Amino acid sequence: MADTVRTQYQHFVPQFLLRNFSHPYRPQKDDRKKSNRSKRKGEKRIFPGERVVNTLDLSEDSPAPCEARVNRILGQMDMYRDTSKPSPEQQQIEKMFSRLEGQASIIFRKITKAFEQDEKELWLTREERNLVRKFLFLLKYRGSGFHQRFYHENTECYKADDRELLWEYMAERGFKRPTDVWFDNLRTIMELRMDPEGKWMGDLPKRMFVHDAMWFIGHVQGTYMAICTPSNPSDEFIVTDNCYNVFEGPNCFVTDKTTGKVEGGSHTSLHEFAPISPKLMVILRSCVLPVPEEDANPTIKEERDFYHSIALGAVYNEEVKSLLSELPIAKARNNYSEIIDGRVQLIAGEDGKQRKDHKFCFKYFPIETEHVHIINGIFLQNAHVCSRVVFGTKDNFSRTLEAHLTSPWNIMIGDDANLRLEFLKKLAKVSKSLGSEKEPVWREEPVPEVQDYEAYRLCKVEIARQFSRGIKSDWKCDTENEFLQVYNSLGGSVNTFPVDMNQARLMWKLRVKIDVWSKGIDESLRQRNRLLLIESYLRLPPHRVWIFVKYMRFAFLERSKGFKAGVDLDDSFQGPENTIARGKYLLSNFMQNMLTKIASHIINPERLAQLIYKATKNDLDMKEQPDINLWAKINTPNMHGFKQLMLLKQLASCQPQYIRSCGIYEIEQLARNQELEVLKEGVQSQESPGHSILEESEKVEFVTRMRVRSKFVKALSGNIDLSLMNDLKRVFFEILFPTPT
Repeated sequence: MADTVRTQYQHFVPQFLLRNFSHPYRPQKDDRKKSNRSKRKGEKRIFPGERVVNTLDLSEDSPAPCEARVNRILGQMDMYRDTSKPSPEQQQIEKMFSRLEGQASIIFRKITKAFEQDEKELWLTREERNLVRKFLFLLKYRGSGFHQRFYHENTECYKADDRELLWEYMAERGFKRPTDVWFDNLRTIMELRMDPEGKWMGDLPKRMFVHDAMWFIGHVQGTYMAICTPSNPSDEFIVTDNCYNVFEGPNCFVTDKTTGKVEGGSHTSLHEFAPISPKLMVILRSCVLPVPEEDANPTIKEERDFYHSIALGAVYNEEVKSLLSELPIAKARNNYSEIIDGRVQLIAGEDGKQRKDHKFCFKYFPIETEHVHIINGIFLQNAHVCSRVVFGTKDNFSRTLEAHLTSPWNIMIGDDANLRLEFLKKLAKVSKSLGSEKEPVWREEPVPEVQDYEAYRLCKVEIARQFSRGIKSDWKCDTENEFLQVYNSLGGSVNTFPVDMNQARLMWKLRVKIDVWSKGIDESLRQRNRLLLIESYLRLPPHRVWIFVKYMRFAFLERSKGFKAGVDLDDSFQGPENTIARGKYLLSNFMQNMLTKIASHIINPERLAQLIYKATKNDLDMKEQPDINLWAKINTPNMHGFKQLMLLKQLASCQPQYIRSCGIYEIEQLARNQELEVLKEGVQSQESPGHSILEESEKVEFVTRMRVRSKFVKALSGNIDLSLMNDLKRVFFEILFPTPT
C-alpha cells in the first residue's frame, strides 16, 4: 500500500510568535451566534482555555474584530509540501522549519522574558544574534508573497522581473519547477552555518539562486538590529500577513508608454520590521543612515556619506528623508569595543577580527506614540493583499486604525492603487464600527512615464546575469574569464565583487543625476560639479572604479546602438581600461610570481584609478565624434576645426594631463628628460601639429609625447610581456595621451 501524507496546516508566521499576542479563550454570552457563523465556514469550535488572538478577518466584505485560534491563523494548508518527493520526504521543509523555530524560540523567549522582568537590556552571543538575523530573513522569504511568486508547477507561470535568470538557473541545476528553487533556497539558508570569519558569504551564492543569496547577505550585513517598545503603555504593535516583508523607505513607480502598465521603478529599504509581541518590535535599520559613535571617525563618516549619496541621491529626484529618521535607536554595544569621547575603540587584546565568543548588548528602546503609529501604518498600507490583522486589545487597535486613516502618508500609487483605496475605505468602516467618527484621508500622485520599460528590465537582467557569472566563478581557477582576471588583478575578490557591482551601479546613477539636476545652470558650474564628483570616485579602490567605467561604457553602447539593436555586454567588458589593468598579471615569465609587487613597478597605485577612468572616457569621447581627425591641419577657421580643437582639449582635461605624470616611473623619467630637451632646443614650433591656436605648453607636451613614443618599448623592456607592451603603447599614445602621427 502506498504511503500517504497527512495534510497539515502550516504557518508562515510561527505559532511561538503568535502566542505572544494571544490569550486564553473565554466564551461570551453572544458567542453562540459567532459559533454558528464559524460552522458555516467549516471552522472547528473554539474551546474554553484555547490560545486565541484578536484579529480582523480581511477576507470578509465587512470585517469585524473577532477571535481566532493560534493554530489556525496566518498559514495555509500544505504550504511547504513538496509533492515531487517520495511521501516520507514531502514535509521535509516544514520539519526543518520546526527545528529552526525550536532553536529561535529559545532566543526570542529570552528577549521577551528579560523585558517582562523590567530589564533594560540583554546580551546575545554572536551565534544567537546570527540565528536571529537568519530567522528574520526567513520570516520574509517563507511568507505568502513568496509562496505566490514561486509555487508553480510550470516554468512559464513564474512572472517576476528576474524570470529569465530563474529559468536559466533552473536549467543549470536541473530543477523542473520554480517551487523546487524556492524549497532549495529555503533549505540552503536553514542549513547555513554563519561562521564568524564570514566565509559563508562567499559560499552561499554558489549553493542557491545567486540573486536571492545576495539579498540575504545584504539583509544581514547592510542593516543593524535594535529592539523597540512603546513608551506609552496604551500603545501596541500589530501583525499582518506580510509585516515581516514590508519596509519603510522611498518606493517609486513608472508607467510604460508602450504598454500603459504601471511598473515598479526604484525602491530603497531604510527600515524593516519584525513584531515579536504587542510590546516588542525588532527594527532593522539600514547602515547608510547615520551612526553617531562610528561617524565620529571622519573616514567612516566620509564613507557612509558616500554610500548614502549613491543609495538615495543617485536614485531619487528629491531629497529623501526617512519617516523614522528620528527613531531613537542605536547599534548594539559589544564586549570587544568601547566608546571613548564619542568614538568606538577596540578594547585591549582585540585586533578587529570577528570571533565566536563576542557578545552583543541590546537595549529596549522606548519609542513615542507617533513612531508606533507610523510603523503600524506601514503594515496597514500594505495589508490590502493580506488575510488577517492580529492585534492585542480592541481599544488600542481602534486608536491604531484612527491614526492610520488620518495619516498624511496614505498615498495611492502603483499598479494596485485602486485596491489600496478600496482597502482604506474598508478599514474606515471597521473604525466607525468601533466608535470613531474620523473620515479617511488620502491623496493620489501621478506616475511618471518612461519609454519602453521592457528594454530597461532586460538591461537590468543582463547586468545581473554578468554579476551572477562573476559571483559563481572559481576566482582562482577560472583563467579563461578575462573579466574576473582583470578585476582580481586590481585587488578585487569574490567578497568585494557584490559590493562593487552594486556601488558602481549607484555611482553611475548619481553621475547621471548630476547632469539632470543641473540643467539650465551655467555650463562651467555643471562641469565643475562633474569633476568634483569624479574626483571623489577616483579615491575609491581601482577595482570599484573599473566596474564603474564598465557602466559608463555600457551606457554609451546603449545610447549609440539602442538596447534592442543588439548591445552586447561583452562589448562593454572590453576596452583600453583592461589594458591598463592587465599590466598587473600579464607579465614576462621571470616575473610571474611577483604579481602582488608589479603594480608598484609598472603603475603607481595612486595613478591607477585615474588611468582606468581616463582611458575609458577618452575612448568614448573619440568614438562619440568618429569623423574628427585630431591631427588634420587647420588652414582656415571653421566649425570642423573648432570641434577638432575642443576635442583635443577635452581629451586632456582628465588627470593625469601630462605624460610626465602618467604613473609609470620609467616613462615619467623619460618624459621629463625629453621635455627638458624640447624646451632647450626650442623645436616645439617646428615639430608640433599645425595648430597655431595651441598654447605653448600644449605644443611642448605634444612634441614630448612624440619623442617618448619612439623610446617607449625600450624604456619598459624586460618589465612586461611584449604583447602587452604593444597594447599598452597603443593605449598610451592613441587614447590616454593622444600623440600626432
